[in-house]
Amino acid sequence: MWCQAKRGRRLPKIVDHECRRQELVEAAWRVITRVGIDNVTIREIATESGYSTGTLAHYFTTKDDILRSALERADNEIRQRLDRIPDDVHPAAALRHVLQEALPLDDRRAFELTLDVNFWARALNQPSLRALQHRDHDVWRQLVFDRVERAQGAGAIDAERSAIDITDVLVAFVDGLGLQGLVYPELLTKERIDLLLDAQLVALGADARQFVRVEIPEVEPSPT
Repeated sequence: MWCQAKRGRRLPKIVDHECRRQELVEAAWRVITRVGIDNVTIREIATESGYSTGTLAHYFTTKDDILRSALERADNEIRQRLDRIPDDVHPAAALRHVLQEALPLDDRRAFELTLDVNFWARALNQPSLRALQHRDHDVWRQLVFDRVERAQGAGAIDAERSAIDITDVLVAFVDGLGLQGLVYPELLTKERIDLLLDAQLVALGADARQFVRVEIPEVEPSPT
């Protein structure tokens, strides 16, 4: 939805800057989806958004700045989805669902993971981006750790092993599986990814009979 300028009689136009910034991020998402991250240009995002390149430059100074904002939005949406996991879901199923959110099992998650992977490459050579990547990784690792502890507490996964060790195994496994799923989709189909994830969880003591699909409630749209 386009931002609406607030106008008053004989007063200058008041712009909701956060709303406009989110519009520009949404435009960047659409362009990235259409042409890929490497082919994105400031001019094309400006054209997509309906604003000038000068307006875009007011909110984002570089292409990496746009990528960072797009990734932050994706991370926020993932966390919001995970926060809506119902409390009555079996801990093993909830842990599995959390891990599935980081895997390219549909177009949305493949896009989010593609943003993340491209950010890894840029973070290798840019200290400021690396700090942000570390922060995002810490948040993700904590989400997995919390679910591992809940599963252990319910006897749904091996409680003899350290929750930290299990978390690190799962995070490393999902990172590698997700990356290969993006690069070799003909070898690692969605069905194959799910199969391998289940096998890893079973190897850590989970019962595959508890791997039911988790239904996430939709968020009611805010009244306008």
